[in-house]
Amino acid sequence: MKVTIDCGHGGQDSGATGSFNGLFESHAVLDIGLRLRALLLPHVEVQMVREDDTFTSLPERCRMANEWGADIFVSIHLNSATSDASGFEVFTSGSTKSKALAKRVWSRHTTAFPDQKDRGIKTAGFYVLKHTDMAAILTEGCFLSNDAENQWVSLEETRQAMGEVIAQGIFDYFGIESSKTELTLEERVDRIEDQLNLNS
Repeated sequence: MKVTIDCGHGGQDSGATGSFNGLFESHAVLDIGLRLRALLLPHVEVQMVREDDTFTSLPERCRMANEWGADIFVSIHLNSATSDASGFEVFTSGSTKSKALAKRVWSRHTTAFPDQKDRGIKTAGFYVLKHTDMAAILTEGCFLSNDAENQWVSLEETRQAMGEVIAQGIFDYFGIESSKTELTLEERVDRIEDQLNLNS
C-alpha cells in the first residue's frame, strides 16, 4: 500500500498566515506531514511531495503521485477566511473511494476534537483532487485566520494529534491495525486543552 502525502504550499508560496502569531500554513502543514509519515512508515510505503520548505507546482504534485502508483493521496492544508470562521473540513473529488477515505479521516478527527466545529465532507474541484488517479482527499485542519485556532495549531501537540488522526483514518481505510501511541488521542487532546486553559 502506497500513500502520497502532499503538504500544501511551500517556498515562496506560504499559503495562509496566522492572524495571532504569523504562523505560515506551509510550515505548519509540513510539520504535520512529517509527523504523519513517521506514523505511517511502519505499515505502508510513503511518498512525500516535499520534505522541506520548497515550492512544488500542482501539476508536479499530481505527476509524482500518479507515476509512483500511489493508492491514496492526502493533501494537508490549513484554512483562512475574511470572516471569523473556524473548524475542520475534508474535500474530495466525489469519487467513491475518495469519499470512503474522507469519511474515515473525518470520523477520526471529529472524534479526537469534539469541541472543534465540524464543517463536514465536501466535494470540490481542486487541482490535486481532479488530476490524481487514486483516492484523494484534501484536509483543512483549522483556520489560521481564527486567533484561537491559530494559537491551538501552533502547539506541537496539536500538530502531532492532527498527524495521528489522519494516520488512523488511513489505517481504517486500509484495514490496518496499528499499535497504540504512548498517549491516547484523548489524553493528548486533554493536555492541549490544559495548555490553552480550555478546561478551567
